[in-house]
Parts: sequence; C-alpha cells; structure tokens
Amino acid sequence: MSADSVPEEHGGNHPAAGENRGVSPPRNVPHWTGWLLLALGVFTLPWTANLAADLPDKSEAAHYNASWVGFDLLLCALLIRTGWSLLRRRAYVEVTAAMTAVMLFMDAWFDVLSAPTTKEFVVALTLALCVEVPLGVFCLWVSVRAEYERRRREELMSAAVRRLLALHRRTSARSGRRLP
Repeated sequence: MSADSVPEEHGGNHPAAGENRGVSPPRNVPHWTGWLLLALGVFTLPWTANLAADLPDKSEAAHYNASWVGFDLLLCALLIRTGWSLLRRRAYVEVTAAMTAVMLFMDAWFDVLSAPTTKEFVVALTLALCVEVPLGVFCLWVSVRAEYERRRREELMSAAVRRLLALHRRTSARSGRRLP
C-alpha cells in the first residue's frame, strides 16, 4: 500500500497537525515534467543572451498587422471568457484570469517597445500604465481570489466527506457491519 493510498487516520498523504503544505500538484502530471521545464528555462537563458547580442535593433515584419490583430483577438477572447466564467461561477476561472493577465502584460510590453515614434511611445506607455498593467494586476487578483475560494471549497468538501465517513463507520461498527 503506497503512502498516497493510506487513509487519513493512519497518517497517509496529509499534513501533520498544524502543518500547512498547501494543495499538492495533480498526480496525473509526472514528476519529471517539473524538472524538464526547469531545465528548459535554464537552457533558454544562453539563447536569450545570444538573441540580445545578435538581433538587430530594428526589423520589418511581413505580417505585422496580422500578428497584432490576432494577438488582440486572443486577448479579447480571454477577457470575454474570464468575464463570462466569473458571471456564471465556472470552475477554473483562475486559469483564464491568469492567462488574461499575462496577455495584458505582454501587450503593454510590446506596445511600448515597438512604438516607432515618440508620440506613439507616449500613447503606448500611457495605455500600459493606465489600462493594461492595472487590468493585468486586477486579473491576477481575480485569479488568486478564485484559487483561494476553490481550495477553501475543496477543504470544506473533504472535511464533510471525512465526517460522513466517520459517522458511517461508527454506525456500521454498532450494527456489526464492516465498511467496504
């Protein structure tokens, strides 16, 4: 019997009294995936340093307008999905809220850094500081609050199931039946 399958009252995969380890990652994601992503992140650093040294300061893109329109359409879709998910109280709204925040931060970053003129730079910087970054921070706040609430509901549900299981065991013990 593995430690993960040991029942709670026998000290299974649960934190000790007073210890708060948080919620563990899903078991269906292999442990090696974390190591893979860490290694890829580390190996990407020299690549980024090479790009910083070798890329030209200016470049023309063949499909510049299509790339921005596609990016903004994806951002619109994420904003709409996050808002809809919040209104409908859908599970995992924290994921779309976090994705929306990242897209807003990326939008601000690239708008500011790709502005070709001083006037467009000022407009992009103003939009970044007054709209995109604050909205991104708001989306992160939504994400954190939704995740906190999901974990709270999960803990309440687990506690209710444990109480029902204990009650069932007591009633079964009194009547002489064993719980399967």
